[in-house]
Amino acid sequence: MRERLRSGEGRNILSFFVFLAISTVFWFLLALNDDVQKNYVLPVTIESFPENATILSGYNPTLNVTIKDKGSSLMQVAWGNSPSMKINFENFTRLNDSVLLLSSAQLNSAVRNIFGMGSTVVTMRPDSLKLIYTTNPGVKVPLVIKSSIRTLPQYAYAGHPICDIDSVVLYSNSSRRYDIHSISTKPIDLVNLTDTSSVETALDVPAGMRVIPSSVKVTFPVEPLVAKRRSVAITAVNVPAWRKLVTFPSMVEVSYLLPKSMYNKDNVAIKATVDYNMIRPDVKSLNVGISKLPTYFKSISVNPQQVEFVIEDAE
Repeated sequence: MRERLRSGEGRNILSFFVFLAISTVFWFLLALNDDVQKNYVLPVTIESFPENATILSGYNPTLNVTIKDKGSSLMQVAWGNSPSMKINFENFTRLNDSVLLLSSAQLNSAVRNIFGMGSTVVTMRPDSLKLIYTTNPGVKVPLVIKSSIRTLPQYAYAGHPICDIDSVVLYSNSSRRYDIHSISTKPIDLVNLTDTSSVETALDVPAGMRVIPSSVKVTFPVEPLVAKRRSVAITAVNVPAWRKLVTFPSMVEVSYLLPKSMYNKDNVAIKATVDYNMIRPDVKSLNVGISKLPTYFKSISVNPQQVEFVIEDAE
């Protein structure tokens, strides 16, 4: 390798890379001296905000700005922490007891303080900062989960939605806050589920109001369905006191699907019945009816569906 570098061809290659590195450095230095434009998203923090006040509109504000400056100046910003803006509460102009305003000129000045007085603010959105706040205490209201959940056929939505909170705190300048008895989530629509799913969802908040927290995580438990069979005695209903109805067979087998976790906890009473009032001269068998079962029971069937019978005098 050393012999190749000492050769004429090797010295030419080495010289080429040396001049390439020098030219790259000069190009980089010249580029840093050129004016460039760059877009920034600045999170805005309001300092010294009163502890008894709550921002209703404009909380967690961000500022989208396009800055024009020397490349070297913007490079210094890039090498530091991500730029952000801190504005003191006292710098705002009070339009009334619940509205604060920071003008375009004030925002422009605050931006230039971050990037340097030699920078130019090309664009800024929003061009002013308006905050609506309240000093009224919050009202605690129940949280309602609004959802439509559908699973694939061999799975079941097992139980109810799970959320880590059951209520939220509502803030407003309006007395209507006392007339609101619940806050619901935005509609959640999930289809073809095969496993437990969690969703982060916003809340449906009346205009001009704010709730804390502003979003919640909701979990929808989904389980596979398993088959189960139970033998159930047949009960005759509407039988006169002086009559006795005997069925053949006296028991039926009820088959159904239910969530896996409930297989060993299944203690739901199942009632199989035949109706004496359905007996007619030409009727030789009666249909077997099943009592109403929980919605998580799926594909319910009974065998046999009809049974023969005889009528006897009661003893």
